[in-house]
Amino acid sequence: MKRFALFLVLVACVAAFACGRAEESPEPAFERIAPPAADIPSEPSRDPSHLPDLEALQLSIQAEPENVFVRFEYLAALDRLDMVDEAFEQARRLAAIEEDNPLRGLAYLNLAKMVLDDIPGDAPNRSELVEEAVGGLWIALGFEPESIPAHLALGRLSLEAGDYDTALHHLSIALSVTEIGYELRIRMAEIYIEREDNDKARAHLEAARRLAEEAEDRNAMRRIDRLLSRAR
Repeated sequence: MKRFALFLVLVACVAAFACGRAEESPEPAFERIAPPAADIPSEPSRDPSHLPDLEALQLSIQAEPENVFVRFEYLAALDRLDMVDEAFEQARRLAAIEEDNPLRGLAYLNLAKMVLDDIPGDAPNRSELVEEAVGGLWIALGFEPESIPAHLALGRLSLEAGDYDTALHHLSIALSVTEIGYELRIRMAEIYIEREDNDKARAHLEAARRLAEEAEDRNAMRRIDRLLSRAR
């Protein structure tokens, strides 16, 4: 999986609540980031001594079935071990907690990231999973309207679902805070070209070209140049 950073977010969230600091913190539960991105390894360690103890976590859940924080630790452990199906079902269970519990937003955000990053594009039930994830992200944004990860995920999933108005809106919100990458900018530009909004298309393409040049992605640069010729 490529969501080790999310694993650290989950652990930070659980640790904060377990220590009784959640009520004191003004930060949304599912926005806490642990170490800087530069300190996060691209893949979790597979050293057996560093792997989570699923059996111990399962025993903890049996002892305290209503303990949401232990369940989040379990979800993070499943995620780290690349147990996609089990992690997805655990996220679903966590999303079914009390309707007014803001931790539902964290569960739905994790579920959406799994749909985006781990569920194969040709999965026979992918359209249903995308629909489920989109619905969950609306709930997550209800708890934390300024969550950039939720806006970005909703924008990406809406692109896939063909809901371009929603996609452009939420990707633009994400872009107001952080860079979203040249592939998404190219896709946004394509939509703007189809809508004959060439000024916005060019703005995204020019930004995308700078990013593609930094990444030395010549295929992307050629694609951007072709689109720029259409957006004159």
